Amino acid sequence: MLVKLTATGWWLGWAAAAAAGLWLRWTPPRDVGNDRWKLVAAQPSVTYGQVIATGEHDAWAVGWDILGVGAWLPVVDGPHRPTVFHWDGDRWTKSDFPVRRGDISSVAASAPSNVWALANDESGTSVLRWDGHNWAIAQKLPGTCLAVTADNDVWVLGDYKAWHYNGATWSEQSVSFRAFRVSARSASDIWALDGDAPCVHHFDGQVWTRVNLTPTLPKAPPPSDNSPPDPTGPRLTAITADPSGIWITGEIGASSFLLSQTGSGWRSEDTSAKAGRMIRDLPPVPDGRGGHWFLGSTDINGYDSALAHRAPSGHWTRVPSGGELTSLSAVPGGPLLATGLIGKASGVFRNLP
Repeated sequence: MLVKLTATGWWLGWAAAAAAGLWLRWTPPRDVGNDRWKLVAAQPSVTYGQVIATGEHDAWAVGWDILGVGAWLPVVDGPHRPTVFHWDGDRWTKSDFPVRRGDISSVAASAPSNVWALANDESGTSVLRWDGHNWAIAQKLPGTCLAVTADNDVWVLGDYKAWHYNGATWSEQSVSFRAFRVSARSASDIWALDGDAPCVHHFDGQVWTRVNLTPTLPKAPPPSDNSPPDPTGPRLTAITADPSGIWITGEIGASSFLLSQTGSGWRSEDTSAKAGRMIRDLPPVPDGRGGHWFLGSTDINGYDSALAHRAPSGHWTRVPSGGELTSLSAVPGGPLLATGLIGKASGVFRNLP
């Protein structure tokens, strides 16, 4: 069918197109963060996941998509399909895990070509490895956390068991504790939090030794309307072992605290007023200069995130993020990366100077 375009019709069409162009031109730009955090990877699946910088120009962000009916009903959770995105210093691209369902509970690396992760599904826990080219299942182990110091030094810890990879084979040993967080400075200097008691265990290359932290732990504050009594006592939440010392975060009631060992003894520090409540159970992030970054908050529930920094001198600063951040990592010699939600933007963010 031939359509005749009259002069009037042409004018009206041009006017409509011009109006549409003006509308598009004056539409407010898409929300990409704020004046403190810039969205660098718009990937909603990692909003509540985790990001880890594995090199000066290398990082990974992991999360999940909800499968089945859960994708349409917010009250239904799961099953999940793990997702993973890789940053090469220039752009973020989607990668693929060799597992199709489950969650990623832990990620650790010693180099861009030596990245490890634990994937949990109904069949158990898979130990995954990125060798610089592909992700592959390295082993099936019932572990809960992992530490990586080199290609030939990988630890997976779980309930009263520890597995070590020497670059060729896996060995198993019994341990006296149930590990749920671990951090390593070298093959002979590994620290793990106990899942059943407020203590930490140290591996010196030969044996694991229990370190009792009870004398250093804070006492519960008096009950109040804003701080109900906590019958469980103090809870250790995360650990970082780095050249500056050992740093352990914790919580008692609605109060957060920090334990540190930078010399011969341990000290405790109340961080509630300095950093705000830290509910994400994230390890302190070294800043490369002896200080540390923390993901704190500005509200009693801990959801309005704030970036908190502790200098080597002990001085604290805290800056609201303007949204809800869920994980934090530092690019060596570069910016901070975070996952979370700011305004309408969600995914991976980079902090702005």
